[in-house]
Amino acid sequence: MIDAGSKAGGPEIRTRAPRFFFILLFAAAPTAPAAAPARVKTSEQGVALFYSGKLEDAARAFDAAIRENSDDLLSTLDAAIVRRDLEEHHRSQELFEEAAALDPDNPHIQAARGWASMRAGNRNSARGAFYAALKLQADNEQALLGLSRLNLDMGRPKSALTTLEHLLDVHPENTIAQVFRARAKEALGDPKGAIAAYQDAYKSDPTYTEARLHLGRLYRQAGNVDAAWTQYARILAVDSRHEEAKLRAKELRPRLTKKPSELIPERRMKRYLPVVRAEPAETMPVIRVGIGTTAGGNPAVKEAVAFVSDGPFDVLDPETGKILASAPANKVWQARRAHRRGEYELIDDAGKRVLSFWRVIALSAKDPKRHSIIVQRLDLSQGTGWAAQGDRQLKGVIEIRARGRAGLYLVNQVPLEDYVYGVINEEMPVKFDLEALKAQAVIARNHALISKMQYRYHRRHDYDLCDGQHCQVFSGIGGESEKGRRAVDATRGEVLRYRGRLAQTPYSSNCGGHTQDSGEVGGGWHAAPYLLGRKDDKEGSVERKSPWELERWLKSRPKVYCNLPGYLHPAQFRWSRVVSANEFGDRVRFRDDELGLWRKLRVLKRAKSGNVNKLKVQGTRSSHVVDKETRMRGIFGLSSIRDTMFTFEIERNRKGVPTEVYLYGGGWGHNVGLCQYGALGRALEGQTYKEILGHYYAGTEVESLGY
Repeated sequence: MIDAGSKAGGPEIRTRAPRFFFILLFAAAPTAPAAAPARVKTSEQGVALFYSGKLEDAARAFDAAIRENSDDLLSTLDAAIVRRDLEEHHRSQELFEEAAALDPDNPHIQAARGWASMRAGNRNSARGAFYAALKLQADNEQALLGLSRLNLDMGRPKSALTTLEHLLDVHPENTIAQVFRARAKEALGDPKGAIAAYQDAYKSDPTYTEARLHLGRLYRQAGNVDAAWTQYARILAVDSRHEEAKLRAKELRPRLTKKPSELIPERRMKRYLPVVRAEPAETMPVIRVGIGTTAGGNPAVKEAVAFVSDGPFDVLDPETGKILASAPANKVWQARRAHRRGEYELIDDAGKRVLSFWRVIALSAKDPKRHSIIVQRLDLSQGTGWAAQGDRQLKGVIEIRARGRAGLYLVNQVPLEDYVYGVINEEMPVKFDLEALKAQAVIARNHALISKMQYRYHRRHDYDLCDGQHCQVFSGIGGESEKGRRAVDATRGEVLRYRGRLAQTPYSSNCGGHTQDSGEVGGGWHAAPYLLGRKDDKEGSVERKSPWELERWLKSRPKVYCNLPGYLHPAQFRWSRVVSANEFGDRVRFRDDELGLWRKLRVLKRAKSGNVNKLKVQGTRSSHVVDKETRMRGIFGLSSIRDTMFTFEIERNRKGVPTEVYLYGGGWGHNVGLCQYGALGRALEGQTYKEILGHYYAGTEVESLGY
């Protein structure tokens, strides 16, 4: 299974010079943070209980460790985090105060004390803790964020904005801070500034589709119908069931001043790209790819399919091989629903009916070495933040298949090496080092063959793999590059085997610094001896962190192979977001309408890496347990949160009702198998593709298919 985060890449975000306004508040403000506390006699029992979701037992275990040694700093911090997760904020505050007394020079402890105090309702104590943290470290991210939140709560948006501007000078990628800035702008009566802030929130994490809801509201209030409709339409491309977006888009559409296609441009191909074919071989497998599929990998049926070829082509009956019609180049033809129920027809460029069919026809260039076919206006990447309508230029044979009376869908038959040509740079950016690209080529080949021969996810639709993130992204000729083809050719026919059998080769964009065991994931994943989680550094050891260490891990940017500033968008390694309690509740209730209103969240199981593998949502009528990785990511975000390696903090109103959830996470993907940015980091250090594969798939060997 390939991950929703695998379409990697993104612009470098540059940091402006910070404005050190806190120097006015303090006589001295050393910027270097105190060293993180060393692991002392932390209760391993408490850590194990924390990872298994038994928070009350974990709290007692850490309390016992503190009674045995009152100077046990790490156990005190761990106990404070567990009490926070239990939402016992007064006790959490007391424990952080004890920890601060043990280590008074640690700004992170002071910042955590501030948040605990704020949630306990002790605003003066919270303010003092945040200032104490900033005196120790003027740019402490959590202290600045907490102070701005405190000022917003106290009706001081101007003070909040001053703090936030300083924070965002240093950390423009902090999505929660961008949201707070938008709220401060709104409170100050600056809707244009709020719009700009929400746009920046989306730029800080382009999977944070929730920002579009706020933009839609603000544009609608400002009377900008076109911009408001665009935001709601973008949301519906990600989640077609979203009630507010459906209502608003329908309401606004009659008032648009431009055509929808002008507001959301199609990805049209303006010219044919050259056809480069891999060297053929009789024994090379042929892969059947569903084209223009849904987020779940199913056919996205259409009433009509338009296509054009850059050379003469034939229309075939693929079941008999009989040529049904021949057509010239550069003429747009169309297959569409006929008037007779269940029948479809092929129309030439003059609108003349050429033939009819009930099940399937196929298109094949007469000279496949030189020519190809462009299929027009397909729905691409549906269910993601970058969903669009556009064209695909494809090699090989293209089948136009009827899904009963529902409509038509496409299947592309393409030799394995040509298939990998069209995958490699959709799954790994072309700017990556060649050794990383070679590793990607090998595992893409493995995944195609495993899907074709073993899993056959899509056999009922007559294809081996879909063209989206449900399998692995394939976009035909448009996704190819010279460098990508070079990596594929350099590894021609090579696959990974474990004890003679094809290895499963899942991969994700960024593991956040630690991969996880395949057997820990749950929800259909199975244990494999070569898919073991390890820290993404030179040692590659397993590192199960204590609650406080996990907290710091996810709220910092540790030095590991996959943390590559300048090569990746910062949100691909560390991300944060604000989730509305109502939005979250709606997504859970869609899956379980017996839940009622949600009131509590509890992690029931974490992997050693820190990934959440099982989560319980407690409602007013029942509880709902989520143990499937994709579903867990889906309930927290309109376009899915980036990763299950996260921690969360619930905010409530004075009546104790949840208002929103803050999430702090690491990585982009499921974190099993190869970490693409980790592979890049290793390649930049000089590791070969075989060494890279050996780390992420321990015990496997690279072997040739022999063609």
